[in-house]
Amino acid sequence: MTSPLSSSPAWKALLAHRDALAGATAADHWQASPERGAAFTFPCAGLVVDFSKQPVAPETLALLCALARERQVPESIEKLFTGEPVNVTEGRPALHMALRGDEHAKVDGVDIRVEIQREREHFRAFVEAVRDGRWKGATGKAISAVVAIGIGGSASGPQLVLRALAPDHEGPQVRFAANIDPAELDQALAGLDPATTLLVVVSKTFTTEETMANALAARAWLEAALGPAALAHHVVAATSRPDRAIAWGLPECNVFGFAEWIGGRFSLWSSAGMPIALGLGMAAFDHLLAGAHAADLEFRSTPLERNVPALMALIGLWNRDALGAPHHVMLPYAARLEGLVLYLQQLEMESNGKRVTTTGEPLDRPTVPAIWGAPGTTGQHSFHQWLHQGTEAFACDFIVVAKAMGSDPDRHARLLAHALAQSEAFMDGLDVPDAHKACPGGRATTTIVLPSLDAMHLGALIALYEHKVYAQACLWGINAFDQFGVELGKTLAGRILPAVRGENAALTPATHHLLGIIHKLAQSD
Repeated sequence: MTSPLSSSPAWKALLAHRDALAGATAADHWQASPERGAAFTFPCAGLVVDFSKQPVAPETLALLCALARERQVPESIEKLFTGEPVNVTEGRPALHMALRGDEHAKVDGVDIRVEIQREREHFRAFVEAVRDGRWKGATGKAISAVVAIGIGGSASGPQLVLRALAPDHEGPQVRFAANIDPAELDQALAGLDPATTLLVVVSKTFTTEETMANALAARAWLEAALGPAALAHHVVAATSRPDRAIAWGLPECNVFGFAEWIGGRFSLWSSAGMPIALGLGMAAFDHLLAGAHAADLEFRSTPLERNVPALMALIGLWNRDALGAPHHVMLPYAARLEGLVLYLQQLEMESNGKRVTTTGEPLDRPTVPAIWGAPGTTGQHSFHQWLHQGTEAFACDFIVVAKAMGSDPDRHARLLAHALAQSEAFMDGLDVPDAHKACPGGRATTTIVLPSLDAMHLGALIALYEHKVYAQACLWGINAFDQFGVELGKTLAGRILPAVRGENAALTPATHHLLGIIHKLAQSD
């Protein structure tokens, strides 16, 4: 539904309810109902999600679910899974879920299951050949290092998974080059032997400027050591435009396709996830898919009142638009989940950082809050001071792993104690006479508990946030699957680049001034 949120009867009822609550906090709700925990805690795909420290009452959830039905969220979920063109501005479906289950779906009347299976078997055969040494480099040596070249979701998704599941990594080492800053590729290639290195170039269009510039530089590095014929032994591509990869010089068998209906920030489940499979193996990759599929099934079939991704979306909307919280802070209490914040920044802010509805009408309410954060306990020694005593409203998600992730159960117990302490402090605060030491509390938090940090539960966690994003887009009436704002900067950079190189180019006065400063400092001793 694309009508303005402010004109919605269900939204008006929610605002009246907010006013009637008169600023009641989660602590107030707990005091009124000591059994609140069970009523606001829900399982999903092996995870457990506790909403009991959110400033919501049972009536709040009921009204939020009524809003979701008025905004046709259940119908929109079904449209997502049945392949309707939910990416309305580009006329495409968004069927990344089809990559991780066995359900049939059609695009333009064609069942896509056969194509998915064909690509997956091509992918599987290559991964296994590299990992067991049957795939040889140009000199006959096996591959021992992989350099993944891609940016955005093509990099952040695989990086998140490989870091999170690092103890399971027993394949070739995997390095990443995402930034066009030449220092990043230099560092990724440093110390590697071209004869035992595989380059994996990931670009949906195979025209992404940063990726293709880095790919050309890495190709030159390979060919300088091994000659042009080495390309077929040392470079593969994941792309929705195999024709461009082949024109670039790759054999057809080195190109692993994925469909146009898979967005970059939803692509780790496709051949874009090849760095994951190469590093961890196909069994781990399959478990990652299975965990995500379990979350898919729950999102599609569970009533809104118990549907965890939908509830995350609804409570997020409540915090953002009813309570005015412009920040959402991610607090994973697991060092190996350090990549989650960057991944979710793109997933949420690129998807829902929009200012018009799907029909192009200006929005009358804010959309996605700023997503940021860091792993605990590290963040406690940087920005938690702001969280406890700052003046800005925010909501946050704690992500906690029940089973120890390292060699020392005692330190894991300390980690859990800190997570629980922060959660309690955000809700209850500290009421003391000394104003410098007082903490107001009343902060809105959700806690997601994983039994263990493994491929299955990580897949479920990622999919849970994917579905939250889509549900929120439906509530706001926006398209979660385009990113035209990203394109503006690319276009301007193409116009400015000749001037940076010292050539004539038309620049705005402000850009001409700033480039002059840069050129002057670049030439100084």
